[in-house]
This record gives sequence, C-alpha cells and structure tokens, in this order.
Amino acid sequence: MSQSDQISVSLEKIETPLHSSFHTGVYKQPYFSGAWHYHPEIELLSITKGFGKRLVGDHVDQFEPDDLVLLGGLLPHAWIPDDSFLKENSEKYCESIYVQFNKEIFGSFFVSVPELKGVRKALSYSERGLKITGKHKKEINFLLREIPKLNPFDQLIQLLKILNLISLSDYELLVSENYLKKSFYFKSNRMLKIHEFLMENYKKEIHIETCAEIANMTVSSFCRFFKNETNTTFSNYLNAIRIDVAKKLLANTDYAIKEIGFECGYNSTPYFNKQFKKIVGHTPFQYRKIQFDTI
Repeated sequence: MSQSDQISVSLEKIETPLHSSFHTGVYKQPYFSGAWHYHPEIELLSITKGFGKRLVGDHVDQFEPDDLVLLGGLLPHAWIPDDSFLKENSEKYCESIYVQFNKEIFGSFFVSVPELKGVRKALSYSERGLKITGKHKKEINFLLREIPKLNPFDQLIQLLKILNLISLSDYELLVSENYLKKSFYFKSNRMLKIHEFLMENYKKEIHIETCAEIANMTVSSFCRFFKNETNTTFSNYLNAIRIDVAKKLLANTDYAIKEIGFECGYNSTPYFNKQFKKIVGHTPFQYRKIQFDTI
C-alpha cells in the first residue's frame, strides 16, 4: 500500500464527550492514516511514537517523537508515516496525544482577562500553525500526556496551564501568510456548507446544480452568490481544491501522475495537466521534479 492510498481531504467531525467541553485522547495505530483533513476545532498534538512527514497548509516538515504543534481551526493538516511503518508484519507503531477544543469553551471572560493576553495571542497565531520549541517544550509535552488521565475539571485547568506555557515559549510559524490569505473563511454558513460538500466530494463528478440545491437557490442565483462570497467562479474554486490536493500527492508520494489526476476528480489526464499548469504555472511532471530537486 503506497502513502498516496492514504491521502484524502475531508472534514473531520469531532464528538465532544459527555460532561466535557473538549476532546482529548491517545491515537495509537500501526501507522498514522495520512488523511489530509481539517476541523473547526483548535488542535494541540504531541508525537510520542513514529516519524515521517507533517503537512500543515503549504508547510511540509519532518515529524518525530516529541514533535509538538498547535493548529488553528479549519487549517488542513496530515501526518504521513515513513514507508517503513507500512510494511506487512512491521512491529513499529505510531502514537500521539492530542487535545481538540474551541476557544469559546473559556467563555466571554476570555477576551477581557489581562492574565490571558498571551494565550489569546498564541491562539491567534495558531491560525498559521505553531511548532512549539524552546525551554518550555518538555514541560508542555509532559502536561499534555497527563491530560487523558485526568477528570474533566482537572483537564480544563491543565489545558489552561499548557496554553499559558505555550504563550511563554518559543514557537515557529508554519503556514505562509500568502496561504493564510487564500484560506477558506466564509461570510455565511451557507457558503461553509458548500465548501464542506466540495471538500468531502471533490473526487467525484460534481454538478453546480447539486450545490445550488444544497444552498436552496436557483443556479443563476447560486452563481452570483458564489462569486460574491469567493471572488471567483464555482469551476475555478473546485479546481483550486483539487489542484491543492494534487500538489500534496505529487510532492509526498510516488503515485503516477495519471492516478493522481483520478484521485483528485479528473477523469481526463490531459485536462488535469491543463488545469494544473493553469493554476500552478508548471505541469504536474515539472512540479514534482522541482519538489524533489529541492530536497
């Protein structure tokens, strides 16, 4: 099984446990799924076992044990394991500790309490993804790994302690400002629903009539609405999503270009090549070569 078999773009729906305002847990599997996904919740994640590539927005880096990141809501991300984890009968495994939460869990006082000024700043920066470094990293990792063992009240207190330490720590911004400007922020819930539908179904043939129906509009009204919301056409927007996935596959897998096209919703390889060059400025072959030449 190749890494590219693992990669897809999807909205992850996180279920908050009863009697808790956020989700925490331990993920332990023979390998991380490599799913390219996003969710509205902010995520704090520490790697305890495993190594490979970490993808966050337009940023690619290696991950290994003790890798610690804070990712803002709606920021696409994936952990792609090293090939050695995908071999049959491998005794290796990957493991992470995570917390997923909305900042609204802290209530209205969060925006005004002066003691939380640093925390507010760190959460704001998390929109670009933060790799935590510096002298507080070891303590943060320790506190995070204790959270799943605590009762809900102590978990919340522990999370506040961790966020405060992050605000005092050194960190590296992962996603470029240019990527953030192109990120998906919507003026309406209606547009958010359309975007989620496209992210979950981009591999399939998608008709504008279907999206207009989801928005409860006529096609002509939907086209005007969509252009007003995104400053681009429906077709261009869908192609941008598909080509963004294709770029990840080209740079991080050995999947054949024809197969990548099919994986991203293009039944015609020439059309895939044409759209890719139109958006990226290079053919898929040229783009992959550039990526590997810079390694």
